[in-house]
Amino acid sequence: MTDISASAEHTPLVSIVLALGHDSDYLAAALQGVRDQTFQDWELLVVDNGAAHPERVEALIEDDARMSMMTIEHSATAGLARNIGVERTSGALITFLDDDDIWMPERLAVHVAQHAESPSAPASFSGYRHIDATGAAFGTDWRSRQTPASEILRGTAPTPLGPTLMIRRDQFLAIGGHSPEIPILVDFELGLRLALRGDFIYIDDLLVRYRRHSSNMTSMAPDNVRLRRLAMEDMIDRQRWAARGRGDSEVAGYFAERLRRYRRSESRIAGADAPRQLRRGRIGDALRSSAWGLRRAPLEFLSGVTGTVTARARRGQ
Repeated sequence: MTDISASAEHTPLVSIVLALGHDSDYLAAALQGVRDQTFQDWELLVVDNGAAHPERVEALIEDDARMSMMTIEHSATAGLARNIGVERTSGALITFLDDDDIWMPERLAVHVAQHAESPSAPASFSGYRHIDATGAAFGTDWRSRQTPASEILRGTAPTPLGPTLMIRRDQFLAIGGHSPEIPILVDFELGLRLALRGDFIYIDDLLVRYRRHSSNMTSMAPDNVRLRRLAMEDMIDRQRWAARGRGDSEVAGYFAERLRRYRRSESRIAGADAPRQLRRGRIGDALRSSAWGLRRAPLEFLSGVTGTVTARARRGQ
């Protein structure tokens, strides 16, 4: 197991990898959040994966010797960019920073302390607060709870959000890092495979400000919703299949349960959405949502339809 104590020939304890696939109006704030950390034994590598003006990024980091930048092919996925970044860094603990998020000053210190107390944990994660383009808080804060990894695998506890994770390097390498071929939901898929390595540490504090804005809001366009549903199904089912292939019937059962839960939940959502699509004249989208939900969980789909129609009737619309 990797030692996370300081060595004589100093290597930063924490490696921060920031994969940047575009120009960002928020990058300066994200980098300042790192500089403001109470824990200062870190290195940060920006992996330029498509910034139109990399010289602007270089200008933001040139005065800090702990920050560096490299450029790779722009067609690389975020997962591949992060894997390359991990290969070029050396800290025993790894964390990933998105260009538009902000860390609370104590974030690294709290995670490092927790890993020192629980050296067998593959990763730690925390709660987070939503902020808008201006940095103002909105919506409901996200929190979880300390649970066995089996609950994450089964879907009875949430899978941690990628930007809140700190991961032991040896554990990240043991699972092969991010799956480089995946274009979406890469953090979710990584979280599932990390949970196979053991229980995570949950830190019940809002250590990340997770920014939502027009450029990063998950598209709710019907085509994108369907794509995400299919991708999520495939990721869960692939893990179920892999567990069965290695003879781990218990874990295969966890993923089978999670797949059932996911299909029921999404079928109810599809059912609630189908009448709305019909009212907007999107007949094709309504039919595709209906076909998806009816094939997966027909009772839940019909429950969603009924709920939407009933609510509309009560409003007299």
